[in-house]
Amino acid sequence: MSGVPVFVARSWLLIAAGVMVLYGPSLAGGGLDLGLLGYAVAAAYAVALFLSVLVHELAHALVAQRVGLPATHIVINLWGGHTQFETEAPTPGRSFAVAVVGPLSNGALAVLAYVVLLTLDPFGVSARLLLAVAVTNAFVALFNVVPGLPLDGGRMLEALVWRVTGDRGTGTVVAGWAGRILAVAVVLLALLPFALGRPPSILLVIWAVLVGPMLWSGAGQAISSAGVRRRAQGLRVDRLLRPAGVVPLAATVGDVLGVLTDPPFQERGRHDQGWHTMIWVVAPDGRVVGVLDPSAAASVPPERRPFVAVGSVAAAHDPRAVVAVELAGDDVVTALRGLPGDVYAVLDRGRVVGSLHATDVVAALSGTPT
Repeated sequence: MSGVPVFVARSWLLIAAGVMVLYGPSLAGGGLDLGLLGYAVAAAYAVALFLSVLVHELAHALVAQRVGLPATHIVINLWGGHTQFETEAPTPGRSFAVAVVGPLSNGALAVLAYVVLLTLDPFGVSARLLLAVAVTNAFVALFNVVPGLPLDGGRMLEALVWRVTGDRGTGTVVAGWAGRILAVAVVLLALLPFALGRPPSILLVIWAVLVGPMLWSGAGQAISSAGVRRRAQGLRVDRLLRPAGVVPLAATVGDVLGVLTDPPFQERGRHDQGWHTMIWVVAPDGRVVGVLDPSAAASVPPERRPFVAVGSVAAAHDPRAVVAVELAGDDVVTALRGLPGDVYAVLDRGRVVGSLHATDVVAALSGTPT
């Protein structure tokens, strides 16, 4: 479990301040009449709340590590916490296991706090603090198992639908829409007293204003990610590549200008001006070592073009920035993640057959026509 960094966002200070403002006065001037000590107890409750969130996220990270999904970091923020993982769970069972331990950890903390509470003076300061910890953890546990993204319960619902249908995208969409319904329900719950002719709870309204939009936004992002995932499955390099010129490193600028007059360039150029800006420069061993802008070649005086090597006017290109023409589906995205640059030479059995632009891949993933 070691090695997972924990970051505390500044927004968490708003939670601590809110606890002090809302909980402190009830202790300072309540039945216990603690005075300023009441605010110290409220501060202790804020720390306990922080530790409860941390335990929740550490539970996610620990189980994820056990099932082969290492966590990269944990963030504690205004909305509670978030654990980021290196990759997505490859199976619904692993996804469910990682999600369910968060609420279970809060449930265990609630039970533990209540058991200890039974041994204390029910009117003492410690009892008041433990009661708040028990109630808060019980609420967090119950709320988080509500089946709607981005809550843990939404991840559990996603995993169940994924298991039944065999399609993760379907599970994400179902859980995402459940999350949107939950977001609306939270707001309606806060407004319900108006319909009943009673004044609303200020705390409930504040909670709904904070949580409702967060749930709606998280659910919407999940639905969008499901669309991206489905489009990723349809990616094919051979359909996304753009034809490109290829010249050997020993070629001259005059040779390059000859490539630009080849029929494929002329035919495509009539439909898409500027499409052929990629001219790959290939070393004798087959490595792609440079890329030449046609305008750079054209800037060489005509009388010197037969004698100027393309290597002297071409921009350097990292030989690693190449992709295989047969790549398809998620393998395309996975391959590009580890490559430098945003334009890649496409190889077919070691021979350059075109270029792949990261912008074209992004457009395909977003469903934007190019």
